Amino acid sequence: MARAYASGFGGVIASEEPLASYAGARILEAGGNAVDASIAVSFALAILVPHLGGIGGDFFALLSTPNGRVEVLNGSGQSPRGLSLKLLEERGLKGVPERGPLSIVVPGMVGALYEMWRRYGTLEWSKILEVPVKLAREGFPAPPSLVNAVKLYSNVLGLDEGSKLTYLNPPPRLWEPYRFKGMALLLESIALDPQSLYEGEVAEAVAQYVEGRGGLLGLEDMKSYKPEWVEPLKASYKDWVLYEVPPNSQGVTTLHIMKLLEERGLVEDPYGIDRFKGVVEVAIPCYRWRDLNIGDPRYMKVGVKELLSSRVLEEIKGLTSASKSGDLGLHGDTTFHAVADRDGMVVAGIQSLFYPFGSAITEPRFQVTLNNRATGFTTDKGLPNTLAPSKKPLHTLSALIMVDGGSGRVVAVGASGGHYRPQLHAVFATNIIDYSMNLEEAINSPRAAWDWGTGRLVVERGVKGTVQGHVVVERLGVANAVEILGRARGGATDMRGDGVPVALP
Repeated sequence: MARAYASGFGGVIASEEPLASYAGARILEAGGNAVDASIAVSFALAILVPHLGGIGGDFFALLSTPNGRVEVLNGSGQSPRGLSLKLLEERGLKGVPERGPLSIVVPGMVGALYEMWRRYGTLEWSKILEVPVKLAREGFPAPPSLVNAVKLYSNVLGLDEGSKLTYLNPPPRLWEPYRFKGMALLLESIALDPQSLYEGEVAEAVAQYVEGRGGLLGLEDMKSYKPEWVEPLKASYKDWVLYEVPPNSQGVTTLHIMKLLEERGLVEDPYGIDRFKGVVEVAIPCYRWRDLNIGDPRYMKVGVKELLSSRVLEEIKGLTSASKSGDLGLHGDTTFHAVADRDGMVVAGIQSLFYPFGSAITEPRFQVTLNNRATGFTTDKGLPNTLAPSKKPLHTLSALIMVDGGSGRVVAVGASGGHYRPQLHAVFATNIIDYSMNLEEAINSPRAAWDWGTGRLVVERGVKGTVQGHVVVERLGVANAVEILGRARGGATDMRGDGVPVALP
């Protein structure tokens, strides 16, 4: 395995694309902090891998300040005010379509990045966007992730004129120069006015295009969007403290799994199938509880402060089934990055359109590809995640920050993976805490997880003891991580992706 770990005293960035890591490193070198760098990385990723985390999607950040305070920025968007169960019924639909104009919610990413800068940023906003603007305007060598995604989803993209013009005219070729002229105009507009996606010319173009395609996302939906600062979920695991993203995110499911694993214990072999079966056995009721109880907090019957109570944990133990009938959930839907700066601030940032290319609806002038996050709602009535107007769906995006109570070591880790994410986070955490793996080993070792859609065990090559009936895959998500070890800041990237960590001296 090629080494993918970098360490220095001046800060570190771990992301899925080398040019995005460079964008963040340049900001740190210019005197910016981890928030400034994270914003640069996020916008760069939106250009380099727009199918994973484009500007028409959502963004969550888990932040640890130099004094150890952990905060969460929820940058998920709400459903359009006209999207309802009644509307679906009138249109003869049994649920929100997986793609297309009805699957779109308000894109929260840009508003969240600007809000993060308003609270913690130090450099000028427009300076932070210089490298992302350059990538869009002057181009970049087309990376494998983008090239492969366009090939794989060309039929879906071809159904929308904006997507066809953006990605298929012509399609990117591996490592050949490629650029997005419309995205350059978009970023230049955002650099001048961060609210332009929600109130200005860009917002009008997006709303007009979506409504022209039969969608419901309107200007009033865009104007009313506000990101939210919320308290993180917090749980102990042995000598460590774990922080996750609260609802409407599924982050609590990670902590439920960890608490039940702490009671149960783990087998000795970290690479054996029995280890992962143990995780799955506690994960299944945790997912069932999630599906019954988690969604937009305004609609939940369980208060956020009760989510990790002994009563809830006992309730979870009494549940069994959670699987849905459907396809294997192997959507490459997300990109995660992490930054640690010289002063000890850490940002774990995750962005997504949900499925690759989201709704596959792209406004052609500014090349905004919009999410399909409304697909995350259920049409089962009476649940916290039941579809309703101006409501946030149950969100798969989350991130994990871990603090060792003994040494003070701080680890921020996350991965793509959709519904697999809580299990993946639990695997990374136990790799570090229980199996004493270093950061690079923890995110690169083989993994397995239970599939929420089919009820089957999905196993990577390298896991020992697989049997007939398991689904063997090449990879389960792409992870990145950073850590603080005294004065040193280290970062690791996943061999399953194309990224590299970049450290400053």
